[in-house]
Amino acid sequence: MPADAGVEEKEQKKMDRHQDMARELKRLWKVETKVIPIVVEALGTVAKGLEKNLKKAGSNALLNCFKKLHSWEHREY
Repeated sequence: MPADAGVEEKEQKKMDRHQDMARELKRLWKVETKVIPIVVEALGTVAKGLEKNLKKAGSNALLNCFKKLHSWEHREY
């Protein structure tokens, strides 16, 4: 899955935008929070760190889904 600077910029904007909500959830519910931005552009471009971030969060099911979608989109008929 390719990555480009535009996707990484959008990823950072999402991180910034959702940090306040994560802090509020942590304060109210006394739970650990982590913001994991997911940006997928029209042609399947994603940020370079998406796989690593999903693994850290224990989101193997979501990661596997992305991998299946990516391989399905690039099949040759």
